[in-house]
Amino acid sequence: MWRKKRYENQDPEWMFISFQRLEFTDSDILVNMTEEKLVGSGGSGKVYRVGVNPNGNFVAVKRTWNKRNLDHGLEKQFHAEVEVLGSIRHSNIVKLLCCISSGNSKILVYEYMENQSLDKWLHHKRRSEKAITASAHCVLEWRTRLQIAVGAARGLCYMHHECSPPIIHRDIKCSNILLDHELNAKIADFGLAKVLVKWGETETASAIAGTFGYLAPEYAYTSKVNVKSDVYSFGVVLLELVTGRQPINGDEHINLAQWAWKHHEEGNPIIDAIDEEIKEECFLKEMSSMFKLGLICTTTMPSARPSMKEVLQILLLSVTISS
Repeated sequence: MWRKKRYENQDPEWMFISFQRLEFTDSDILVNMTEEKLVGSGGSGKVYRVGVNPNGNFVAVKRTWNKRNLDHGLEKQFHAEVEVLGSIRHSNIVKLLCCISSGNSKILVYEYMENQSLDKWLHHKRRSEKAITASAHCVLEWRTRLQIAVGAARGLCYMHHECSPPIIHRDIKCSNILLDHELNAKIADFGLAKVLVKWGETETASAIAGTFGYLAPEYAYTSKVNVKSDVYSFGVVLLELVTGRQPINGDEHINLAQWAWKHHEEGNPIIDAIDEEIKEECFLKEMSSMFKLGLICTTTMPSARPSMKEVLQILLLSVTISS
């Protein structure tokens, strides 16, 4: 769908593209991006929580802009997000509902994830308790962490093994794993995603992109990425879930994956690495299994890492044991 409209205090011409049947219009979004609905901002743009109907339904609206010409990198990320999310559907991948663009402004409209990102729960970075549902716990219990790991793994497994051609995310991290009102996990932020020619192929990136602490060694050193680069990043997420530690600790000179491997190679008990907030005797076997899986996923050699299909199978086995 392509449409031009004029709005007061907005760019004179907008192009509107919807990816599914919507209960709102582009005008509903454009006129409601006001400061009181702002939930996040950065150097490249802002994110709004916008109500779209009287039933209390909301969407998340991400707007990037440039007062002159849209930055080439932001433009590229916008098109990558539209290309990938506009063509795939999975219960563990955040839904892109529509996009609205003009000469100097790009807007992406997503389903609203009530419980925000995993890192704000896991590392206690919430801006306010209002962001968390009344029924939720401030500390993620072990079974919830395990279910989040399974959900995120399902999303990545779909991208790697069920999409043709395969898709690599390139920026898997806790802040890009969003949680809905029931704490179900969904992969988000596909601005750095790449579509591969076929599974197992390696892409050479024009520049290093991603987040330190999650970057696979081969990517950082050679700029080459494939599905195993995502597996490494997901391994870091698993280590975060089981240890409660952040991917990079300012007081240390090594990242979480390096710390975990050092802990293992020195023969220290895995129980000593487990997050004190969730350490329960009845779950220690499952927690140890996730720690070991995080190690395997973050091994230096990409060929030695499991595929996301294998990672998911191991996690599902833990869920079966837990239930």
